[in-house]
Amino acid sequence: MVFSQTAGNALFNSPIVHDINITFTQAHWWDSLMYYKLYADSFNLSTQSIMGNVIIDGTLVDSVGVKLKGNSSFGYPGRKKPIKIEFNEYVSGKKYDDLKTINLNNNTLDPTHMREKLVLDFLNSKGLSAPRCTYTKVSYNGQYVGLYKVVEQVDKTFLNTHYANNNGNLFKGDPSGSLGWMGKSQSAYSNFYELHNNNTVNDWSDLINLIDNINNTPAAYFKDTLESNLNTAPFIKQWAIENLFVDLDNYFNAPHNYYIYHNTLSNKFEWITWDVSVAFGFYPFKTEAQTESTSIFLSNQPLTNHMLSNPIYRTDYLNAICLYLDDFSNAVLDPKIDSIANLIYPFIAMEPDSNQMFPEQIFYNCINTFTIHTPIGDIPALKKFITNRRNNVLNQLTTFPFSCTNAINEVATPIDFSIDPNPASATLNLQLIESHKTHLNIINAYGQEILIKQIHYGKNTLDVSELCNGIYFFVVRSGNKKEIRKVLIMHSQ
Repeated sequence: MVFSQTAGNALFNSPIVHDINITFTQAHWWDSLMYYKLYADSFNLSTQSIMGNVIIDGTLVDSVGVKLKGNSSFGYPGRKKPIKIEFNEYVSGKKYDDLKTINLNNNTLDPTHMREKLVLDFLNSKGLSAPRCTYTKVSYNGQYVGLYKVVEQVDKTFLNTHYANNNGNLFKGDPSGSLGWMGKSQSAYSNFYELHNNNTVNDWSDLINLIDNINNTPAAYFKDTLESNLNTAPFIKQWAIENLFVDLDNYFNAPHNYYIYHNTLSNKFEWITWDVSVAFGFYPFKTEAQTESTSIFLSNQPLTNHMLSNPIYRTDYLNAICLYLDDFSNAVLDPKIDSIANLIYPFIAMEPDSNQMFPEQIFYNCINTFTIHTPIGDIPALKKFITNRRNNVLNQLTTFPFSCTNAINEVATPIDFSIDPNPASATLNLQLIESHKTHLNIINAYGQEILIKQIHYGKNTLDVSELCNGIYFFVVRSGNKKEIRKVLIMHSQ
């Protein structure tokens, strides 16, 4: 088993809670961080960073840019504000694990600290364009602040990893990029989208052409025209996943929180999911019952409205819903939730009370069944939400003339196999009593799919020597049958 040397692999593929200590020599470093953030917000400017050093898992990276970020997440109590670290801000070319920038998100309005993590892992496990996510404890000058998520930056490094090029235009659909037609003038769009590269050239004609084709193409030619402008297959899959997890703070509802990249190899735009922190049905002034019953055809924006009007795209979208319902289930997601919970809870319990939005005592309740009712909306419990949302989607599908047999059969016929030894270190044997075409997926404790391979009847010897110590889920599939086993990898010290 060989892992590719992709930027960020050491950080994002390691199933541990990392340790980041941010240090400053300035006397009033916190006042400076707050001042620059508030000043930038007042005048709609980019936030200025201050110089600091970071020690990541014992490795010092000096002279980096540190700044506070976020909108609603900036209102988190105490000093647990969201952070951006720019390794190359003061020293050109400086990186950590080949990354130029990382985001430290503070889990605002999420007592489970898992919403964003679970959805991003789900997207990545399906090979879709979305940032990777892991956990870290964060300290300032050695003083523990709290547990954060590390979220990958969508930048040229990200683009090169996903598309093998990074010189096309990268737009972010913020503050409200609906992809609605506003004429041919670039200035009409400048207040609704952000161009994140190629700013010197500053040519938006490709985005305007895409928007023109979305809105002004006759229905008879819409699909052929859109196919020449947008890589639609992964877009449809991301759309389906965000609907299943009910992330309403996205393009399909809000509209914002996405990137769109002009891939210069294919000459098509690529969709990149961003900021899924309110998934699992939290949205301002919505009840749990309302978000659980969100229509699978929810579409408030021009692109998805036009696609749903096309029978081929509509069918493709429903097929994607059915495809992912197989894994949007308690059988698949609950073990991942439990594994992450056991990993991160000690670091939540260690947080200073002044830096907590929710007391740690409700952590496990909010994972299982306890819904928090706040003045701005319900925050559903994860496992209960999965159960209710899945059932609601299945009920919605029965009202359409559409077959979704792969997801309706919740209890799959078990597959007979054994794994020995467990725990394992260098190799393990998977004995399969199954003569049909069978596949194995290995998923780590963070829900990241790290191996997919075909296995055969009888004894299969697997090399696990390069896996980090920790819990893994071995998912064996054959047709509509599926079985999951938990395996502990433990190398001798």
